[in-house]
Amino acid sequence: MAGRTRLAKAALVVLLAWAGMQWNTGTTLVTVSGPANGVLPVPFTPFGPYSTRANHGYEGANVMSPVVPSSYTAYFSPQTIGIQFIGDAPNHLSADHLSLLVTSPHGSIKTGPLFYQSTGFVGVHLLAALKPGHYRVVFKSPGFQTAQSVWGLTIHPLPKAQLAQERQALVTAQVPQYLAALNAVRTSLGESPVAWNNALAWAAASHALYVKDNGYDAPSFHLETTGHENFTGINPWDRDMAFGWQSPLDGEVGIEWTTSLPPVAVIQNLVDTVYHRLSLLSPNVVAVGAGQTTGSTGAVVMDLGYGYRAHLPLAIVYPASGQSGVPTGWTDMESPNPVPNGFSQEFGYPITVDFPTVQQLRQIRAQLFANGKTVPIYLDAPGVDDMADNQLGMVPRTRLEPGTTYTVKISGQALFNNEVRLPVALHWQFTTGGTDASVAVDPVHAGDLLVSVAQAGSGRPVPNDPVRLYQVEAGNRLTLAAQAVTHRNGIAVCHLAKPATRHLFEAVSGGETSMQFWW
Repeated sequence: MAGRTRLAKAALVVLLAWAGMQWNTGTTLVTVSGPANGVLPVPFTPFGPYSTRANHGYEGANVMSPVVPSSYTAYFSPQTIGIQFIGDAPNHLSADHLSLLVTSPHGSIKTGPLFYQSTGFVGVHLLAALKPGHYRVVFKSPGFQTAQSVWGLTIHPLPKAQLAQERQALVTAQVPQYLAALNAVRTSLGESPVAWNNALAWAAASHALYVKDNGYDAPSFHLETTGHENFTGINPWDRDMAFGWQSPLDGEVGIEWTTSLPPVAVIQNLVDTVYHRLSLLSPNVVAVGAGQTTGSTGAVVMDLGYGYRAHLPLAIVYPASGQSGVPTGWTDMESPNPVPNGFSQEFGYPITVDFPTVQQLRQIRAQLFANGKTVPIYLDAPGVDDMADNQLGMVPRTRLEPGTTYTVKISGQALFNNEVRLPVALHWQFTTGGTDASVAVDPVHAGDLLVSVAQAGSGRPVPNDPVRLYQVEAGNRLTLAAQAVTHRNGIAVCHLAKPATRHLFEAVSGGETSMQFWW
């Protein structure tokens, strides 16, 4: 990565309509704690009384959470049209007598019957592609506060030359690597993997082209200006729906670069942040797409599609409970900036928490301890600046000590999405490695496994670093499986046969920072 690297703003858009929300009283304390050893935790347990496998902390049966599209332009006919629900199980929605009608100035458009996806999307399949022109969509939900929603759809094809450019900018050969690197982190946390989506990829590629042609500030990394070359939509959700993503419930992350990075290093750079990490590791992400360009204003852009998940934990924390080999330091190159006036300065490795079934956190107290002493932190509090109401970040004010176990304690009041208010408390530990280098893996290849070693935050590759790959056996016993040395771009290629069955591995850098993953 050449020159100054700046991680661009993570634009996570969550538009939820809550009906009849109230603060309720409650006295139950929901506590999550984890082991202090180096073994990765199993998917988070327990599911508390208001984050259960029955309602997941979502709304009751008399509340809906529709994410209704505003009127938008599509560059080719969508295959499906509908509304995304983020807090409603499909089996509940199927009993709500919902309906959807698509019309044009010439009458109704023929569609298939209403269908209900496991991700909470409710819509219809178009039986024939829509021709260029204007259309009207009417969605009805009788008996609820949002009884009817109406929006417009305009089909306006892009010139073939521009479509060809966007197709060229999408490096489809790297699709498996982006997915494998991201899902390696997600599955290590007990989260569901995400799938590749071509509509999101086309939208990301089109915006990467816009940034290349117009610069990072035209008017910002994630926004476009009408009339500029390769304009396809002002906001990320405009562009995603224009290329066929089915709802405005989406997000976008990106990196500015002049020299391209391997996909595993891109994911590594984004996870080594505060805001971007929270977007990528959200348990509600169901699909991703990425596009990239190079040059003086080159960029990689990744668009994220969100939806309903049937099983959600109380919290997703990173570093994870029991995680070892955590980097000691972090250089703040992120925008928006999680540390006031801290850009390009060095701090301790950041800690993030996401409460997926909580609508709002209040009275948060976040503490970090080591060796019985309090470690000073910068707190990115819920609902402040660019932090969502159900998330928080902690940045240690100085580098963490190597080979040290840290304890994180977080407490506060939570308004759950099913209208229940309760105190919550989290308590977990992680252990640092010996340097500020982070480790990431790309386990996509059958005979080769890529390990990236880079300084956390700056993304500067660590060359000539000896990497060891272990298979984690019962009792956290490590068996050496392969060794390699990083090239000048910080990538080591470990040669070994992919196991016939899924196993837990750990990649360890020369500085004793590490990452555990399933392969």
